[in-house]
Amino acid sequence: METTEYSLPELIAKAEHYTASAEHCIMDIQLKLRQWECTFADEQTVISHLIQRGFIDEQRYASAFVHDKLLFHGWGKIKMQAALRAKHIDDSYISAALDNIDETDYFDTLGKVAKSKKNASREQRIRFLLQRGFSYDDIRKGGFF
Repeated sequence: METTEYSLPELIAKAEHYTASAEHCIMDIQLKLRQWECTFADEQTVISHLIQRGFIDEQRYASAFVHDKLLFHGWGKIKMQAALRAKHIDDSYISAALDNIDETDYFDTLGKVAKSKKNASREQRIRFLLQRGFSYDDIRKGGFF
């Protein structure tokens, strides 16, 4: 039988504190609760509590994730979509978050990422941009060959 170091009210308080500092998805919270050696029943109770109280909102998480990965990490839509799917975010939330990306910001980021490889060959730049999650059509459309 699993043991819990913390009582249920302590787990809820810790999880509220953890989720108040930054956006997290359900999968992030599950992993954190497992680190805290939480039982499955307590895990489900804590997650339900956090959702009901608005500490976890996967649509809000997806929007924040997309915003941060575009502006701070220079990721394209394909890579963001794959990362969100790996975190088991609903496809409708992913689509909504990706659709809300400002096209100007997206192509500005694509340009900055492309310029970071200005001394590389055309093929190397394209491969690099594809690895960063930009589609070939977007690369071509932006004129970053």
